[in-house]
Amino acid sequence: TGSVGGGSTGVLSLSSCSQEQLLDEHLEECPLCLLSQPRCHFPRLASCSHRTCSDCLRQYLRIEISESRVGIACPQCPETLAPTDIRAILDDRALLERFEEFQLRRFLAADPNTRWCPAPDCSYAVIAYGCAECPKLSCGRDGCGTEFCYHCRQLWHPNQTCDQARRQRARHTSTGNDSSTLIKPCPRCGAYIMKTNDGSCNRMNCTVCACQFCWLCMQEITDVHYLR
Repeated sequence: TGSVGGGSTGVLSLSSCSQEQLLDEHLEECPLCLLSQPRCHFPRLASCSHRTCSDCLRQYLRIEISESRVGIACPQCPETLAPTDIRAILDDRALLERFEEFQLRRFLAADPNTRWCPAPDCSYAVIAYGCAECPKLSCGRDGCGTEFCYHCRQLWHPNQTCDQARRQRARHTSTGNDSSTLIKPCPRCGAYIMKTNDGSCNRMNCTVCACQFCWLCMQEITDVHYLR
């Protein structure tokens, strides 16, 4: 009886060991949180072959979208995540809507005929084809109706050229603005960007068109920008 009992114990021990080996074979370590999890917790990405657990990807997307990023890269490489993957991973409807709005704004900003309403708290886009000769535009958002110029993208300036209106705004800005806060238009799309004068970095990123520019010279940043 003792030998049979010993044999039974041996078989049970072997069976238990085999199950643990099978479990280990189906576990994968997340490179971000370093936790071993079943492979089904690692969604396949269309953009690259890297695997990250769903929880880490979800948190990563929340942070990126909250910081107004549009071209969100894989957390392990520079490949841009596909919008379909982002929608499948992220379970926050408000953030998804915000991400889709940023995508739309970036798409519109790439169109040379897109003009953004300059009124405060209004980000309505006007597609103005063939308006160079008749530059007076009107915002179509309900309750806004702000009139602005196609060429300089600022408030409409009757009986003034764009340069005259620009000089007038510059004089008004230099005398009326709080010295601790500065507002300048993006050099690519014209969207207003606010920067606190607290000694922070002068490398700016426009959340509308993703343009990276220097706050001091207001030029887009290139590989040789800081060598000038």
